[in-house]
Amino acid sequence: MVEAFFFYGTLITGGGNPRVAAALSRLSPRGEAVAQGLLYALDDPDGCYPAMVAARAGVAGQGAVHGRLMALLPEFTEEDLAALDAYEGADYHRLAIEVRRQDGAQVQAWAYVWAGPVPEEALPLPDGDFAAFLKASGRSAYRDPA
Repeated sequence: MVEAFFFYGTLITGGGNPRVAAALSRLSPRGEAVAQGLLYALDDPDGCYPAMVAARAGVAGQGAVHGRLMALLPEFTEEDLAALDAYEGADYHRLAIEVRRQDGAQVQAWAYVWAGPVPEEALPLPDGDFAAFLKASGRSAYRDPA
């Protein structure tokens, strides 16, 4: 059973959405982690957001995506899961992936990965660090207008 999430973008801070704040309060930070895959940035009128393409066996050029591991607390509910799924929307699907914790241990975690072809206008982030990209570019993270 998957008992953690790997967040690499706007869910680290909640994206300014009060509907996910309750769900995020029922997760416990477990430190930084790294997943294999490719990371892109997409611009939106409400800010920039990331898109992770999960690693695929036999595909060359995959890098490291940096994020945070968040453990599910006992009070985390199906409604919380539904709220996070709704926040991510149809562009992403929740997938169980392997991530590497800071201590080197590999664990399974849910991650929201890009569901379709990456748009042409997406900016590749070769270092796999969305927060560093925002800081270096001066862009603002996506804030849900809901």
